[in-house]
Amino acid sequence: MESTKRGRFRSAFWRSIGVFLLSVPLGTNAVEISNGIPAGTVGHFLVNVDDAGTTRKVIVSAARFVNDAINTRSVVRNYYSFVDPDGPGNNRPGFRLRAPPPVLDPSNPNSVTNNGSFFGVGTVIAWTAVSSIAPGAQVMTTTYTFIAEPGKVLGPLRFLQHLDGVVLEGSDDVFFHRGSAVGGDLKLFTFDNTDVYGISHSGALLPGNDLQNASFAGWAADHFDNIISSIESIEPTVDQPVSPDGIIANLSSFQHPQLGPVSGPADNVSVLAWDVAPNATSAVITTSLGAVPIAVEAQPVGNLLVGNQLRCRARTRKCTFRATCIVSRPPGAPCTNQVNVTVTKKALGSSRGAPRVAFASGAVNVALGQNRTVQLRLTKRARSFLRSTTKQRIKGRLEIKSSDGVAVMFPAGIRIIE
Repeated sequence: MESTKRGRFRSAFWRSIGVFLLSVPLGTNAVEISNGIPAGTVGHFLVNVDDAGTTRKVIVSAARFVNDAINTRSVVRNYYSFVDPDGPGNNRPGFRLRAPPPVLDPSNPNSVTNNGSFFGVGTVIAWTAVSSIAPGAQVMTTTYTFIAEPGKVLGPLRFLQHLDGVVLEGSDDVFFHRGSAVGGDLKLFTFDNTDVYGISHSGALLPGNDLQNASFAGWAADHFDNIISSIESIEPTVDQPVSPDGIIANLSSFQHPQLGPVSGPADNVSVLAWDVAPNATSAVITTSLGAVPIAVEAQPVGNLLVGNQLRCRARTRKCTFRATCIVSRPPGAPCTNQVNVTVTKKALGSSRGAPRVAFASGAVNVALGQNRTVQLRLTKRARSFLRSTTKQRIKGRLEIKSSDGVAVMFPAGIRIIE
């Protein structure tokens, strides 16, 4: 008898879901939000937000490691949200959250809202997703709120955030993680193996305003497209396994020269999962999707500034550049550094002395997400070189170090101004 009831429930459930999906425009009318940094400038971040805070288009302007050229392109195949109303080990498959197109916030051009509902266990669960990007930030946060019918509880429910990043060629991508779930700073990264930039995702991992009546269950990474097939499987013995310490399957590991231990290169995917408190009437889960335009940003410490070109004048003994603070640690603080610029002796027309020579230095203080002119002072040797040279630009990879050990990027080199 119980089996018959369950079968009727499942049948009614899927009929309802089918009717719902037929009424939803799939993959259309996405809303574009961005951080306001112009395309072609390192740190540009734009997301076409589809229903339920998902996307299939994330445009990033990044500095290629191989030649410092700025590359502007999409780095995501899909970023999807799933729910599994019975949790792992049940007869019901997980499925994507779907809804009509999101609506732009009239008071905030970089925030969108979306809502819908689905059948949970003994209740209809309403959900709302609010996605936003702060000015100058390389992160889109999405806050999901789940609410049960009046007088009912949410019941067992797992929420899963899936990322399929494709940077340049997906088959050449590497996967790695930084931080930990217990420390609340876990991030999962997909990077291009040779150009060393990419995309990351994370979320609220510890209880607070961004994680209410839910707990982080864990994460996993695998080869394309094993994770979605496991989430959507109707077989009761097939679930997507996760662990707070991570589960990496079907990906080989190796030591990357810039990133350290990674998995790949391969077309990889990853997932983060949260379990809702079954007796709660509502829950909040927050996720984040972040661009990583320069390899150094994946490191655990330090601020990161970017500037397209260093402009120097021998007459004034000074160099200036437009600096953008795209990563600050602690989060939200300004980028404050003592910046020291060195160039190769070959760039200065010399074959004697140290391989690299000091060129300019100065203090930097730029608020997170802001872009401002920063002034550096030329060294005596640099002033002498600029007075005597007929060059208009010093090319080649610059080495720019800051007091916290993190580089400042100038992909366009040094321009010499009369």
